[in-house]
Amino acid sequence: MKALIDADLGAVRKAETLRLELVNCQRELRECRARLTQMDGLFSHVADAVFVVQCDGRIIDANPAASTLLGYSKDELLTMHPWDYVTSDSREEILANIDRLKDGVASTVLRVCRSKSGEEKIVSWSLRRNIFSGRDLIIATGRDVTRERRDSANLEKALKEVKRSETLLTGENKILEMVAAGKPLRLILESLCLLVENCCMDSMASVLLVDSEDCLRAIGGAGPRFPKDFLSLVDGVKIGPKVGSCGTAAHRKKLVVVEDIATDPLWRNYSKLAIQHGLLSGWSSPILSSHGDVLGVFGIYWDKPRSPSPDHLSLIDQITHLASIAINRERDVEALRASEKLARGQAESLTQALDALATETNPEKIVEHVLRTVIAQLNAHSDSVWLKDSATELMVFQFGVDGRFKTKFEPEVAVITPSLPINALAPWREVFRTGKPSFMDVKESPEFPWRAALLERGIVACLWIPMLIDSKVEGVLGVRFKNKRTFQPEELRLAQSLANQAMLAIQLARLSGQSRQTAVIEERNRMARDIHDTLAHGFTGVIMQLEAAEEAISRNRAEVVSTHLQSAGEIARDGLREARRSVQALRPLALEGKTLTEAMEDLAKKLTSGTVVQAKFSSQGVPHDLPSSWEANILRIEQEVLTNVLRHAQASELNILLVFDVEEIRLSLRDDGCGFDPTGKHEGFGLKGIAERVEHMGGRLFVQSANGAGTTISVVLPVTTATKPGNKS
Repeated sequence: MKALIDADLGAVRKAETLRLELVNCQRELRECRARLTQMDGLFSHVADAVFVVQCDGRIIDANPAASTLLGYSKDELLTMHPWDYVTSDSREEILANIDRLKDGVASTVLRVCRSKSGEEKIVSWSLRRNIFSGRDLIIATGRDVTRERRDSANLEKALKEVKRSETLLTGENKILEMVAAGKPLRLILESLCLLVENCCMDSMASVLLVDSEDCLRAIGGAGPRFPKDFLSLVDGVKIGPKVGSCGTAAHRKKLVVVEDIATDPLWRNYSKLAIQHGLLSGWSSPILSSHGDVLGVFGIYWDKPRSPSPDHLSLIDQITHLASIAINRERDVEALRASEKLARGQAESLTQALDALATETNPEKIVEHVLRTVIAQLNAHSDSVWLKDSATELMVFQFGVDGRFKTKFEPEVAVITPSLPINALAPWREVFRTGKPSFMDVKESPEFPWRAALLERGIVACLWIPMLIDSKVEGVLGVRFKNKRTFQPEELRLAQSLANQAMLAIQLARLSGQSRQTAVIEERNRMARDIHDTLAHGFTGVIMQLEAAEEAISRNRAEVVSTHLQSAGEIARDGLREARRSVQALRPLALEGKTLTEAMEDLAKKLTSGTVVQAKFSSQGVPHDLPSSWEANILRIEQEVLTNVLRHAQASELNILLVFDVEEIRLSLRDDGCGFDPTGKHEGFGLKGIAERVEHMGGRLFVQSANGAGTTISVVLPVTTATKPGNKS
C-alpha cells in the first residue's frame, strides 16, 4: 500500500515538475514570440534592405526595405537569387564570394544592381555569415549609395578639372614666358606637347609645321610618348584631302577627328604605318596665322580607338591657340630679321654704289661694282646682264662677272654678239610675263645654250631678275649658283633692289656715252683751233722764210739763204710735231665723193700695192649714216694699222672686216705677222692715237697679240650714240 502511495506521490511530483517545466516553456515561448514579434517589427522597419540568403544563393527572407530598394515584392524576392539583380558580377563570381565569407566576419562590397524598373543602382552590401538555429545563413544588408557615389564622382571630377585647369594655366604661363623670352620654337612646341601628355594620360601629342610647298615638316615638336620614328617617316609628306588626321586637317583648315585609324578612309594609305607605331586614333587641329594661312597642325593620338570628350576639344582649342602664338611670333621675328637684313643689304649696296658713283670716272666700273655686289649679297657664283634689243626683240648679252668683269666688247664676242629670242629660255618668258623673278633648276630645265657648260662648271641653279625702266621689263639679271637655293621673299626683294641698281648703272653708262659724244665734238673744235693756232701760223712762218730766202737769192746773198732755209725746216718740223699732237680732225680727201667702205677698200689697195702684204677688205650689214668725224677716225685707224703692218709686222696677209649691226659697229683687223707684247712700252703715236680715237667715239679697243702669233685689233662702237639726230657733220 505504502509502495503504491509512494509511487503516486512520485508521479504527482513528476507531474508537477512537468507542469512547472511546461509553464516555463509556455512563458519562454511567449517571450520568444514577443521577441520574434519585436524582431519582425524591427526587421520590417530597418531602413536598410536586409536579405537572408542560403549558401546556395537562394533568398529565404527579405524585409520591406529590400522590396523598396529593388522594386520586387517579398514573394518575388523569395523566388530569386542575388545574380538575378546584381549586374556587376556573374553567378559564379557571387557564389565564389559566398564561399570566401568566414563565420562571424563582416565583409563590405559595392555592387551594381538593377531594379525591377530597369534602373541601375550602386548598392553597398554588408555581408555576415553565421549559423542560425543550426542553419548556415548569410545576412546581407544593402544600402543605396548611388547618389553618394555620384556626388563623390562629381567632386572627384571637379577636383581633377581644377587640377587640370591649374596645370594648364601653369603650363600656359610657362609657354608664354618662353615665347616672350625668345626661346627656340622647337623647345616651345615640345613643352606644349609635354603639357598635353601631362593633362591627358596615355595620350601622344605632336606639332607638325607646314612649309611653303604645303608639305608637313617634323621640325615642330612632340611629347616624350610620341614615336619619333613616325615623325621622321611623315616628314615631307604633302598635305591633302586624305592624308591622315594631320595632313587632312591642314588641307581642310578645320578639326579632323579619327576615332579608329584602322578603318577610317582618311588613313587608307598610312594606317599600317600608324598602327605599327601604336597610333590607333588621332584628332588634329590646324594652326592658322592671323591671315588664315596654315602654319602647322597639332595632333593628339591614342593607343586605342576613342572619341574626344568636350574637355578634349577644349584642350585642343587651347593648345592650338598657344601654338599659333608661338609660331606667329617666330615668323614675325624671322620677318623682322629678314627685313633688317634686307635693309642692311640695301643700305650697304646703295652706299657702295654711291661711293662708286662719286669715285669712278668709268661708268662700266660702276656696273661692274653693282654686279659684284649682287654676287656678294646673294652668295652667288657669278652673274650676267641681258637686255632686250627693241629693234630685233632679241635678248643681247651686255655685261657679266665670272671671276672677272666681261662686256659684249670682249675679243671673243666682238665679232658675234651672243643673242637669243626671249622664248629661248622659259624663265625669260616668265619674267617678261609677270615682271617677277623666276628660278631655274639647270639640271631639270630643257636644253638651252650654255646649259652643258654651266653643268660642267658645277652651276645648278639660276635666278632671273627683271630689270625695269618705267616699270617695264627691259632685260634680266641672271644670278648663278653652285648649290640649289630657296629664296625667302625678303631675299627676292633684295635681289630686285640690286637689279634696279644695276639697271641704273647701265643707264648711267648710256648717258655717259651720250655725254662722251658731245665731248668728241667739243674736242674736234678744240683741235681745229689748235690747227689754226699751230699749223696755220707755222705755214705762214715757213712762207715768210721761203720768201726771204727767195729775195736773198735775187740779191745774190747766198750766205743768208741757208739760214732762212734752216729756219723754214725747223718751223715745218715743229708744225709736224704739233700736228701729231693735235691729230687731224678735218675730213680726209680720201672720203670726198666716196662711202666709208669704198674709201677703206681703196686705202688698203693703195698702201699695200707693190708690197708683200695681201690686204683683204670685207663688210657686213647695212652701213649706218655716221658722223664725218667717225668716218675719218675709222679710216685713220685703218691707215695706222696698215702702216704698222707694212713697217713692223713682217706679215704676208691682213684681213679687214667692218660689221654694221643694229646697236654697234665692229672693226676687226687681223694680220699673220710676228706679233708683239701689248703690255710692253711702245714709242710713237700708233696705238695711243688709235685708243684716243676709239675713246672719243665712245667705243672699246681690244688688242690681241703675242710674239710670233700675229695681231688682232678689234674696235667696237655703240651705234645708239652715233646716229642721234644732229650728229651728222
